[in-house]
Amino acid sequence: MDKEQVKKLRAICRDISVLYVEDDISISAQLEKLLRKIFNNVEVEKNGLSGVQSYTKNRQDIVITDISMPVMDGIEMCKRIKLINSEQNILVTSAHNDAEYLVKLIDIGVDKFITKPIDMGSFLSNISKIAISIYREKRETVLESRIKAQQNLQKELLNGIIFPLAYFDEGEIVYANSSFKKQFFTEIDAGDFSRFRLGYLFENKKYVSMSNSELVQEISNSDDKTYLVMDVNKKIVKKYSISVTKFQNAKGCLLSFVNLNALNEEINRFSEQVDYFPKRESFSQALLEPKKSTKENYEIFCVGLKNTKGFIDKYGGAKMHSIFNSLAKSLKKEFSAEVQSKELSIYLFETNRYIFLVEKNLDNSAIDKRLSDFGKKYNYAFGSGLPLELSFIKENIKNTQSIGDILENTEGMLYTLSTI
Repeated sequence: MDKEQVKKLRAICRDISVLYVEDDISISAQLEKLLRKIFNNVEVEKNGLSGVQSYTKNRQDIVITDISMPVMDGIEMCKRIKLINSEQNILVTSAHNDAEYLVKLIDIGVDKFITKPIDMGSFLSNISKIAISIYREKRETVLESRIKAQQNLQKELLNGIIFPLAYFDEGEIVYANSSFKKQFFTEIDAGDFSRFRLGYLFENKKYVSMSNSELVQEISNSDDKTYLVMDVNKKIVKKYSISVTKFQNAKGCLLSFVNLNALNEEINRFSEQVDYFPKRESFSQALLEPKKSTKENYEIFCVGLKNTKGFIDKYGGAKMHSIFNSLAKSLKKEFSAEVQSKELSIYLFETNRYIFLVEKNLDNSAIDKRLSDFGKKYNYAFGSGLPLELSFIKENIKNTQSIGDILENTEGMLYTLSTI
């Protein structure tokens, strides 16, 4: 074996460990030197008992052993190692040509032998074959592990998507994300994907007689992607936009369902809330107006609900959004007169954080009381039993403060309110 071959062998054997058991010091020293040139991890023992103890602790990839040794011979050692790992690679070196020894070793499961005196060329050839086989197995295991990890990650990502997804291959569901299972699977479907019939979900009865493959093709070819589909879990019909995605070099396709009813509700919710009050940028512009730059003082109130995190953890974000929307409506109704008279301006800084900019001629103590009464008047828990109290803090804005200072103080108030 030339230097280039040895170099390649060393690269393959870098992560392969070896246990070498030999009681003859002269033979052991020579072979150990050769092994350490190839392998980074080599353990050397002088009898079968210490060999078993080392293997039990370290589980080396390759075991090389003599037969005749004190305390415990190589045959007994091989037997015990094979009991621990029946697939263990063992190479036996022995001066014995006795058929009885060979039969015992073969019965144990050892099939690799080298006779003494050891021919180094033959030894390298044998050890190379074993090492290359182990290297390939390890590489395949690593690749399988990586592929499995990637598949698990993909499944986690798909399960995290809120709209239903299902992958069909030759008419059968191969994969469905959590949302699809929750909305469209019966108990029978969940136990056996092959029984799932897509057509039964559709309001239009013409799809019932179609096979899954036919219906997927129908949806793919149709210009109108909007369908009425039954949510099996809630037992109600919803309007969905269904799209079919086909992948290159793959027979299957991915169906995605977007609930148009929920989407429209979400759009309306945001648009309604946006229309109620101007935003943070408008507040900054208001501070630049001439009347705000006079020597007159005014006050800023920061208003928001407490206990929102606990409420979301218990009842979910969707219900919390309804409460935020209700809060916005209530604020608009309660202070509509002051807003119309421009004595009070309300700005939405965050989903649950409002800034009240109060003019000098408006009774600030009255605003304090109004906000306190407002918090008691409206119930935002919707019978949940978890109170959502209205919290507010205020600060007097002095005429000596710059706009930058006012904005900084306002951000500080928002942060303080979030910690209450």
